[in-house]
Amino acid sequence: MSRTEKLILIWSPAARRDLIRLREFIEPHNSRAAKKSSEKILKAAKSILNNPAIGKTLDGRNDRELFTSFGKNGYIFRYQIIDQQVVILKIWHAREDR
Repeated sequence: MSRTEKLILIWSPAARRDLIRLREFIEPHNSRAAKKSSEKILKAAKSILNNPAIGKTLDGRNDRELFTSFGKNGYIFRYQIIDQQVVILKIWHAREDR
């Protein structure tokens, strides 16, 4: 892919559900932190567009994973680069069992 080609960010249905789930988990405890975590997640996803190879590759798969810190831990993104698209597949908190 040349540098002049613009990448498009795509959220899979599962990733959209993850966004909602992660925010709803924090919201009852701290609405400000819930908003900040959502903003951090969106900012990290957009940063992948600037450097799509930033995430580590997973053995034998086209998937990549990227960790972004937030608070004591952070979030993990699983994504793929398909043509001119960065497809966010899943997002979870680093302390979740996956």
